Amino acid sequence: MPMEFLDLLSQIPDPRRAQGKKWQLGPVMLATILAILSGATSYRKVHRFIETHRRPLNRAFGFGWRAAPAYSAIRTILQGLDGAEVERAFRRHAAGLSGAAAGEGGQDVASMPVLAIDGKTLRHSFDAFNDRKAAHVLSAFPEHHQVSL
Repeated sequence: MPMEFLDLLSQIPDPRRAQGKKWQLGPVMLATILAILSGATSYRKVHRFIETHRRPLNRAFGFGWRAAPAYSAIRTILQGLDGAEVERAFRRHAAGLSGAAAGEGGQDVASMPVLAIDGKTLRHSFDAFNDRKAAHVLSAFPEHHQVSL
């Protein structure tokens, strides 16, 4: 059974001192992810999202927040995280969603193959007069083979 996403986020090592942990890491990370998925592009917008949706977040996830964390607190928390640890948590979550478990089949989640995908729109390929849509190119790159498809 896959672990809950909030539990996985809470397992990311928190570099803050014990007395500097007014806001728990897992809930701040989850609220930030939800804010970004809703279009937030800055720490202030993440703060505004949390402030606006604080009560529904409390009900849905049991955060118990009486107020939203300040944008500077959100920035401090996120900037102090180790990117590799965050990636590991996301990979564990993805493995749980796909039904694979860490170590299953002799393959650790962190060593699973990666497929990089990149899309481009060809410049000047749009033609409004002839009602022709812009041409797009999609590239897929399996990093373990080092081949662009």
